[in-house]
Amino acid sequence: MGMVTRAKKRTLEDRISTLPDGVLGDIVSLLPTEDGARTQVLSSRWRHLWRSAPLNLDLRDDPAGRGILPSDISRVLSAHPGPGRRFVMPPHRYGMGYPTMTTLDGWFRSPALGNLQELEFRDSMLPPSVHRLSRTLCVALFSRISFPPDRTPLHWPLLKQLTLSNVGILEGSLHALLSGCPVLESLLLLRNGCFRRLQIVSSSLRSIGVRSGDYGNKLRELVIEDAPCLERLLYFGGDVNISVISAPRLAILGNLFEGFPRLQFGATVFQGSTIVSMSAVVRSVKVLALCDAKLCLDAVLNLMQCFPHLQKLYIKITRVCGKDWCTYRKLNNTLDIGLRKIVIRNYRGNKSHINLARFFVSNARGLESMRFEIDGANVSTTWIQRQQRLLCIKNNASGAQFDFVSPNILTGSNDTNGTFLW
Repeated sequence: MGMVTRAKKRTLEDRISTLPDGVLGDIVSLLPTEDGARTQVLSSRWRHLWRSAPLNLDLRDDPAGRGILPSDISRVLSAHPGPGRRFVMPPHRYGMGYPTMTTLDGWFRSPALGNLQELEFRDSMLPPSVHRLSRTLCVALFSRISFPPDRTPLHWPLLKQLTLSNVGILEGSLHALLSGCPVLESLLLLRNGCFRRLQIVSSSLRSIGVRSGDYGNKLRELVIEDAPCLERLLYFGGDVNISVISAPRLAILGNLFEGFPRLQFGATVFQGSTIVSMSAVVRSVKVLALCDAKLCLDAVLNLMQCFPHLQKLYIKITRVCGKDWCTYRKLNNTLDIGLRKIVIRNYRGNKSHINLARFFVSNARGLESMRFEIDGANVSTTWIQRQQRLLCIKNNASGAQFDFVSPNILTGSNDTNGTFLW
């Protein structure tokens, strides 16, 4: 690319300025708050756009490290006539002061936050005026707050994404909250408290992610009773048991690991990456993520028998194991490995890792790609070439693409010299 001259830059600016106000307003509303406000100085053509575009209020600390004061937010809201598109409440910093309930209530009654679509709210109590968002809110995140049990249930008929992080809410209040979100598609629960059990009955949910709290009255049991549209179930840690009664479209499942408490599909039960009992296979799952330091080949193959239609397998090795934990076993000739993609993270190229990977290189006849995410930055192309020989990549069963990736190098099976990226 050639150098951008002043004339070319002026021509580009002129072309952008000729776009309709509606298009320019959408561009301004997607910019960070400070950058959006600065567009007013570009030309007279732009001066009115920031005030007429939907407000994206996401204030960050200034370059000097000064935190955001409640008065800073009030000043922006008073300068913008609305409507609002997105409001991110900055995290509280020591010495910066909490906004009072009166201030919070005034913010959400402001015209600048009218028709708000996205909200990130943290470190304060929800004001009564939050009910004003019920007709427009589509995405919400609540962090480090409590929902009083006597509060009028929130009703968000358009809400599609909900995240609760470090939130205190009673089980009954949580069920009431979810019942008030009839089109909710994504639910993320992270380290919340005050409820021990959650039962999901939803005709709209497509994705659920969960991590139980670290102490106190935390989530211990998640029951997915009826979720006909659920496609993704992600577990991020803690000691919550998960039972799936009906989720016929569930296609993505993770992360299973050695310390996983209990996962149950009907009468098929997993304890960590081990099958406790299996009465039926789970045919809907196409993508499986495993996170286990002592995951042996036998365990992987057993899991694959439980998920016979598996197409993508992700394995993350979380810590070094001192012994050779990958062992071969005699395979039934009828075992069909239908995997198309495999990713191994924290690959070190030792004997254990090579044995696991080489089995799939030799036996996965439908494999299209295999990616080795290498643990460690000091990797040379010579090391990569040695790994390719040890894995017998040239004799693989499928003609797949094999990639070795580290912070300083990326090589593919069709690029034996390697390509340094940094």
